[in-house]
Order: sequence, then structure tokens, then C-alpha cells
Amino acid sequence: MGKQDNGAEQASQTDAQDGPRPPPDTGSGIGAADAAHIAALAQSAQKLERILRRFYQLALVVVAALCVGLFIYAGGAVVMVVFAAALVAVVLHGAARLICRVLPVRQWVAVVLFLAALVSGVSFVVHVSGPELVTQLSHLYAALTHERDALHAALDKNPIGHSVLNHVPLFFGGNQTSGPLGSEGAGGGIDFAGSMTNVLTSTFGSAGTLVVIVIAGVYFALSPHLYANGLLRLVPVRYRHTARGLIRTTAHVLSAWVAGQLLDMTVVGVLTWGGLSLLGMPLAFPLGLVAGTANFIPYLGTFIGALPALLIALSISPREALMVAGLYAFIQAFEGYVMSPFIQKRAVSMPPALTILSQTIFGAFLGMWGFAFASPITAVLLAVIDHLTAPLPEDEQV
Repeated sequence: MGKQDNGAEQASQTDAQDGPRPPPDTGSGIGAADAAHIAALAQSAQKLERILRRFYQLALVVVAALCVGLFIYAGGAVVMVVFAAALVAVVLHGAARLICRVLPVRQWVAVVLFLAALVSGVSFVVHVSGPELVTQLSHLYAALTHERDALHAALDKNPIGHSVLNHVPLFFGGNQTSGPLGSEGAGGGIDFAGSMTNVLTSTFGSAGTLVVIVIAGVYFALSPHLYANGLLRLVPVRYRHTARGLIRTTAHVLSAWVAGQLLDMTVVGVLTWGGLSLLGMPLAFPLGLVAGTANFIPYLGTFIGALPALLIALSISPREALMVAGLYAFIQAFEGYVMSPFIQKRAVSMPPALTILSQTIFGAFLGMWGFAFASPITAVLLAVIDHLTAPLPEDEQV
């Protein structure tokens, strides 16, 4: 018994020296909960960071788009002249590439050969049928002017017709003297686009502006890499790879669009010429030329090209006008159901509603220039967006 008491006293003394023992470890559950909470906070922080990064990128895109829009609105005429020169360069460059596939020559030599062949062909056509073509075009202009004046006089006598004429530009025979086609420019009052247009037209005239576009397009086509590399030098080094891809994408899209549109214009012009000749319509060739040229503007260009033929047909008889309207409806159906799918598979596909809306928007801001070049500009913008953004996954699609 004494030994047991001594052992108990020694154990109690040891416990007193060691101090109170810690309670059993029951905090393992609390540590796991803290770790899960920290992981959840980290995921939330990552999501917030991604959202802020996307918002920042979206803000940059919006600001850049606003700056570009203001620049185009302020100097739209000059921008459209540069864009027209780029389209001319695309046509010449595409023709030169075809020549280089046949002949072992450099690109600038192929451009010169194509220009020489083009000038020779145009000179031959003008020499052979130039006087007759000029006569037919002058007759067409006189007939359209007479029909426009007659329609204007008939509508102006009616109050409703007079109200309609007040909203039609003077260029088309209406009474409106302001707006994109009037004397005050796209936004009315003083605007830089109108001033630059006046500078161009007063210094060179319309023919001079066309010469400037052609000459600039020729120089672009002779050495496209020089101008493309010059643009790349203006881009920061870390963004040059993306900029190079955008330039190549833009060039490819414009080439495909121009090739498809030229084919479409040729087919529509030839069909219109042949159909009007079969119907016995006067001035069939210039009317076909007008229809093919107007088809440079998709969808709405078809109605613009049909308007002269319908006006002349109305001056002959209502029956002739119905036959001409049926012919243009057939050509439009052939273009929509046969030509457009064929071209879209090999060139550029754009939704019809987006094309018409782009023509309305660009026409409102830039006048006839924007209306004419709305489709290729929209095609380029769609290609740039497709190049910069990732495809939409199937589970996120509507």
C-alpha cells in the first residue's frame, strides 16, 4: 500500500509539473471547413477577375468602335475613297494572281499586263460600239429625266404626293434639299465629311476623284506588302501577330466578296439585256448595263436597277410594264435561289437582314458612299469579329 501511495504521489507531482493537459484534438472538422471556404473564396475571386477582364476588354472595344465611328463620320468621304481604292487593288491583285499561275512573271508585271489588256479591250469596245453606246445612254438619260419630271408633276398636284416628295431627295426627283444626297451632308449644317467632299469635287471633280481612286488602287496592287508592312509597323510588337492575321483575313474576305459580286453582276446584266431584248424594249443594252452595275449593292440594288426599265415600260403601256416587272422578278428569283447559294459556298455568306440594316446605317451616316460600300465593309467586320472571338459552344447556343 505504501508503494502504491508513493507512485500516486509521484504521478500527481509529474502532472503538476507538466501543467494541465490539452483537451483531445477535435478541430479536424473546423480545419477542413476553413480550407473549403478558402477554396470557394479563391474560385469566386477568379470568376470576378474573369468578369472584370471581360468587362475591360468590352469597354476597350466599345471605346475603339466609338473612336472609329467618329472618325468615319467626320471624314467619311475620304475613308470611302480609300476603301474604294482598296477594292480596286483587290480586283487587280486577284487578276495578277491568276496571270502568275499561267505565266512565270512577278506580281507587278502581271498587274501591268492586266492593265494593258484591260485598256486595250476597253479601247476596242469604245472604238467599235462607242458612238452607239453613247447615243443609247443619252437616250436613256433623256427618257428617265422625262419620266421623272412627269411623275413629279403628277404627284405634286396631290397633297399626299406632295408630302411624299418632301421626303424624297432632290437627286431622285423629290423636294428634299438636305440630307445625305442634298446640300448639307449627312447630318445637316457644317460637317467635315461634306467639306472634304467639296474639296475633292472642287479640286478634281467627279472624274478626277475616280482617277485618284484608280491610281491609288493600282499602286496598292503593285506593292501590297509595302503598305501592309507599313501598317504593321504602327502596331505594338505584342499585337503584331494578331494584326497580321487581321490583314490577311481582310484581304481574303474582300477578294472573295469582289469575285462573287462581279460574277453576280455579270449574270444579272446579261440576263436583263437578253430578257429586255426578247420583250422588244428599247435601250435594252444600257438598261442591262444599269441593272448589272446596280447589283453591286446586294438586295436593294436589284430594285434600283429595275426602276429605269419600269419607268420606260410605263411610258409605253401598262402591259409592257407588267411584262418587265415579271422579267425582273424572274431574274431576282434566279439570283436568290441559284446564284446566291452558289456564290455563298465559294465566297462570303452574310445574313440578308444584316446586309439591309448595314446599308441603312452606313447610308444614313455616309450617304451614297456608305450605301454603296456597306456590304463589303460589313463582310470585313464580320470576318474580323470571327477572327478575334472564339466559336460559341453548342450548349451555349440559342
